[in-house]
Amino acid sequence: MSTSPTSKLGIALPVPGSGEPYTVSGFNAMITSLDTAAGFTICTSGSRPASPYSGQSIFETDTLGSFVWDGSAWQAAGGGGSIEVSSTAPASPGSGDLWWDSDDGKLYIYYDDGSSQQWVDAAGPSVAVQSTAPTGYEGQLWLDDTDGSMYVYYTDPGGGASSWIGAVSRSGGILQVVSTTKTDTFSMASATFADVTGLSVSITPRSTSSKILVSYDVQTGGPGYSTGQSMLRLLRDSTPIAIGDSAGSRILATTGATNGQNGSNDTNSAHYLDSPATVSTLTYKIQIRQSVGTGYVNRSSLDSDNIYYGRTVSTITAIEVAG
Repeated sequence: MSTSPTSKLGIALPVPGSGEPYTVSGFNAMITSLDTAAGFTICTSGSRPASPYSGQSIFETDTLGSFVWDGSAWQAAGGGGSIEVSSTAPASPGSGDLWWDSDDGKLYIYYDDGSSQQWVDAAGPSVAVQSTAPTGYEGQLWLDDTDGSMYVYYTDPGGGASSWIGAVSRSGGILQVVSTTKTDTFSMASATFADVTGLSVSITPRSTSSKILVSYDVQTGGPGYSTGQSMLRLLRDSTPIAIGDSAGSRILATTGATNGQNGSNDTNSAHYLDSPATVSTLTYKIQIRQSVGTGYVNRSSLDSDNIYYGRTVSTITAIEVAG
């Protein structure tokens, strides 16, 4: 009995010759050949059929994927890709493969846009919240958690390079505000600068590009015109900032008050935009010196206990402004 290859499966089936009877063994051999070639071939990704025929289907026991031979390459059965569940992206993905990230509970699809290949969020453009820009794909959003700015990944249709462009900029926006209010009194009888107790504020910038707007309003009292000014200066930690230029023996300060009369209070106000270039915690504070006699905060020099004299309040505020 001779054999003849089939036109589609490409397998040799036993065919009886002229006048030759078709035997049971020959029929069984034909059924066995058909059973071997037809339907799903069970294999692994490393033992796929070496000479597949167009339309042949296989099921891989190691990847749990089903594939069909299209005449030149194996394609995922049903037109989709395989799904892998893991905490890291598959090492050798194919276009259309799906990956379920078991760490963050997101589904990704491996996509070829014609010039590059990448895993993209199957649910559409996502928002990455982090301090550095992600790799990025068309339409993805990135929220910079250092300053609150929002960016979108954009491809220039004119042929320009893909890049992150600002969607919502927080530059110049307020990131945080901290303030201290002093309601009690303080006295100073020294020509050397000293901290005003309870009149400081601490702030931790969110970005090195941030600026800190420091404002203070301090109520002072002193012995009067002829005895010199109450001088105040602003410090960042231990460094004086926002002070005047050196001029001989004159005192370098931020503000000063003559404290006109024993019973009066003077207002000392200042606003200074500092650029500390750090994300470490900073302390801004007020120091005071009195040339002659005693200077006071939140009260007058005379301070008699009657309705003609009062007690006041002083404040210092630090505002972080996005750079």
